[in-house]
Amino acid sequence: MSGVRGSVELVDVTKRFGSMVAVDRLNLEVHPGEFLSLLGPSGCGKTTTLRMLAGFDQPDEGYIKISGEFVQGVPPYKRDVNTVFQHYALFPHMSVSENVAYGMRQKRVPKSEIAGRVAEALDMVKMSKLADRRPKQMSGGQQQRVAVARALVNRPSVLLLDEPLGALDRKLREEMQIELKLLQSQLGITFVFVTHDQEEAMGMSDRIAIMLDGHVEQLADSESVYERPASAFVAGFIGRNNFWKGTSTGHGVQASDGTVFVSSSPEERVAQGQPALAAIRPECIHLSATDPGSTTNVIPGTIAGVSHYGDVLQYVVRTAERDVISLLPRQGALRLAPGDQVWCHWEASEVYQFSADQADLVMAEPALEHI
Repeated sequence: MSGVRGSVELVDVTKRFGSMVAVDRLNLEVHPGEFLSLLGPSGCGKTTTLRMLAGFDQPDEGYIKISGEFVQGVPPYKRDVNTVFQHYALFPHMSVSENVAYGMRQKRVPKSEIAGRVAEALDMVKMSKLADRRPKQMSGGQQQRVAVARALVNRPSVLLLDEPLGALDRKLREEMQIELKLLQSQLGITFVFVTHDQEEAMGMSDRIAIMLDGHVEQLADSESVYERPASAFVAGFIGRNNFWKGTSTGHGVQASDGTVFVSSSPEERVAQGQPALAAIRPECIHLSATDPGSTTNVIPGTIAGVSHYGDVLQYVVRTAERDVISLLPRQGALRLAPGDQVWCHWEASEVYQFSADQADLVMAEPALEHI
């Protein structure tokens, strides 16, 4: 695979800025024609990784191959990649067509070829009718399309996208997510997409590399990272989770208040007696107005907050150990109000178990004033 056009390979790549390690012995393979997202919080190393692929930064250790070729020391303009940035960096004094043609002129592509390739690129992004406009005469979404066309017109094997939708409002952002994914599928070009937005990554990607502290915590498709998170950080970063600290009992976790979280298939086996985390997603927390009578996987509490999200109700339940978030379909759900007593309960198959090593990353309490 490593020699196929559009493949990307990073082996033991490390990048430092002074004493700070931005990327730490990173190993990653991107398949030809794949839409792969680098996802993670600010400072996790995703943008630095993209900049090294583009050639703007060089790794201090390890190596990078693109389409089977080593690219150390190769300047950006000589790499078979193009980059789309969050701030599109269009030339304000040039028309749409001139912006798209600029890179080809720099590479001395014959004039007889430029016009046809510009027209083709603008057609791909549905901007042919605005070919003569200047950037200031266009919306943010239209400028984003021009930036993509300018990158695609050079026919790179890999397109690098650094949070290209970050400047758009929510509705336009969602529309452009669909358009970008469809465009990538039609062209078959490898996309490496940097984002901190988990929904964006989940909806667009073939696979997601979830990064933390300069390394990849998990690399998998959207369903796998949601249903089978590799660590407590991934479980908390992708979607939402309720976490409890406790001790492994060999078949689950016993929280400090004595609550037993029985897990039928824990993701990480923690040795009996060792500090552990139990995690349950909000949509798996069921609420009852009466005590279910079980001694495991049930916690009594009081409704502290209610929020309405279209077809979903969010309840915040105050329990002895911590606040619990429950997400329930509006249809058929109990109608509960602050102050009502309830019992939270869940199935053993819905309990994740992790080492407590990442407890400080995932144990933030819900902020009631924002709910």
